[in-house]
Amino acid sequence: MGWLDQAILVIKIISMEQKKEEGSIWFMIVSVIGIALLLYFEVYKKDNLYYLNYALHFSVNQNYKGVIEKKYVEKMNHNSPTIKFTNGKTMGMNGYFFGNMKEGDSISKVKGDSVIQVFRKGNRIILEIAPFYKKAIEHEKNKK
Repeated sequence: MGWLDQAILVIKIISMEQKKEEGSIWFMIVSVIGIALLLYFEVYKKDNLYYLNYALHFSVNQNYKGVIEKKYVEKMNHNSPTIKFTNGKTMGMNGYFFGNMKEGDSISKVKGDSVIQVFRKGNRIILEIAPFYKKAIEHEKNKK
């Protein structure tokens, strides 16, 4: 085997090694992207059912009371319906319940209770949290 044959053999071996390395690099890139997508969907991207259950438990465990000074949509917070109390405190509110409240209403929510009481001009309006979310959860379960 002459030096030319040896040089050609070395070039072929190097070429095969580069193809293996290129294949390994592509395999690694595809693997990293696959793992990233899996983590995104399993850890960060929860389904609607998860969020509805979370919202139900969060809402039931809230405690607040006060007179609504102002109702507005907070554009910098994903267009979140927000109420501001006369004591200066603000809080986000589910759009359904937000729509049933008016400025000047006095509202009360006891931690652990699934009822928001709205007092307006001598009348008491009851907004039930649990039935609202349970209906939405049932609707979401039926979609699957």
